Amino acid sequence: MNTVAIDMDGTLLHTDGYVSKKNADALRRLQNEGHNVVIATGRGVNDVERLLKNADLTPDGIVALNGSIVSWQGERIREMYMDSNDAVQLATWLDNNEYYYHINTGDGVYSPPRSREFFMNDLEIYTQDKEKGEEMKEAIRRRADGHRRQAQMKELTSPSLITENNITVYKFLIISMLEPKLKSCVKYWGDYNNILVTSSGRDNLEIMHPETQKGKGLLHLLNHADLDVESTFAIGDNFNDLPLFNVAATSIAMGNAEEDVKRLSTRETLSHDDDGVAYAIDSFILDPSYSK
Repeated sequence: MNTVAIDMDGTLLHTDGYVSKKNADALRRLQNEGHNVVIATGRGVNDVERLLKNADLTPDGIVALNGSIVSWQGERIREMYMDSNDAVQLATWLDNNEYYYHINTGDGVYSPPRSREFFMNDLEIYTQDKEKGEEMKEAIRRRADGHRRQAQMKELTSPSLITENNITVYKFLIISMLEPKLKSCVKYWGDYNNILVTSSGRDNLEIMHPETQKGKGLLHLLNHADLDVESTFAIGDNFNDLPLFNVAATSIAMGNAEEDVKRLSTRETLSHDDDGVAYAIDSFILDPSYSK
């Protein structure tokens, strides 16, 4: 019996944000043959369940918000969250420096009043010298507004509300198409002892408690369920998947993965838009001739 830990964005999900029929069928084959499917993602639990329900899938385990919340067979078995004072300090800095961000919390998803304005300012700069820049800007804006509606975001009128209302903060997601702006944030916060800065794509940063990693979340799940690490596969595409790769016996990078992620993986599959998860399952996990 194997345990297969699978990232979502850039991995299981198509660019348009859904699980393809081919990928869904492959996950069902895994489970029907007695293997465990674990979703390991930066997304929140509600988002994971919504997307999988659309594909008629029920995972055996979930490592959500990069390991902030871990569940096994419907039972929540681990939670990690940021110190509230650190969260207030970070939110204040991001507001003052005009970054778009939202916060995954125990009380839903929060974003400050001017966050969308900051996102649009960055988008204007990013597209101003691009061919068909106006079309690109409109497409990105529509997609971003759709994500905000799906998340049913609440307004964080002041960072101080985090401590005043005892809000449990799991993760900050910072989004900007401007690479120098993201690098400035990493430079300022990257060495801060009480937080971890990582990324799940070229246009974002994820900031969490330093013990929050997909790999640590997966290890906790394996120990809780008494599962063998040597029979574990991980499939992912970006830097926040590397802790997952470090735990798994076999790591599989997507065809669309960052080159540094590919170099640190055991195997490579097709891209997320070409049903790379299904290909990896058929070629490396269910194929009896495959040897680690």
